Amino acid sequence: MNQFRVAFFLVLSFIFFAAKPYEVKRVLVIGDSISIGYTPFIKATMSPDVEVSHNPGNGGSTLRGKDSLQKWLDNRDWDVILFNFGLHDMVHKDSSGKYDVVNGTIAVPLKEYKKNLEVIADKLNETRAKVIFVTTTMVPEGASGRKTASVPAYNEVALKVMKKKNIQVVDLYQPSLEIHPNNSKPKDVHYTPKGYELLAEMLVKEIKEVLKG
Repeated sequence: MNQFRVAFFLVLSFIFFAAKPYEVKRVLVIGDSISIGYTPFIKATMSPDVEVSHNPGNGGSTLRGKDSLQKWLDNRDWDVILFNFGLHDMVHKDSSGKYDVVNGTIAVPLKEYKKNLEVIADKLNETRAKVIFVTTTMVPEGASGRKTASVPAYNEVALKVMKKKNIQVVDLYQPSLEIHPNNSKPKDVHYTPKGYELLAEMLVKEIKEVLKG
């Protein structure tokens, strides 16, 4: 009789744990076309219990980020939020909206970029998620509407903001200096699929570490 009871409870325990759904972890990636490029590789690498989403469309500059952040968060409980703004802040456009690094005006000057990032960082820190800032990747010489030297300047400001707001940082800028030349088109800030995959590898490592802890 005792053996029957033990067997009965073992079967019940097995059914309970087998039927219990695994807890889904949610990761939100916020950013521009660079993050749109590497997000599919993050999704493909993570386990089935990790749901990876990207904000709808291109995140653009910090101006769009400030205005759209609440909508992108969608009142969901995110476990990890990765975000980047930079390439669309440092772009130069003329009065018609055409990229023009010579005669154009910069979209978001550094002082405004800093203020906007602080607002965005504060909003993200209000969530229960682990927030991670991703530094802006390199701009090659001759790229349309952008200066190569702008990236370190914008990243420097961003790093100071993240330190002040106690937000973890993953650096993609330095790795991009090595990845970009062999995995892109000339004078183009974008990457080949292989280039995006290499960028994603570094982000996946950080995401997994955060979810483990």
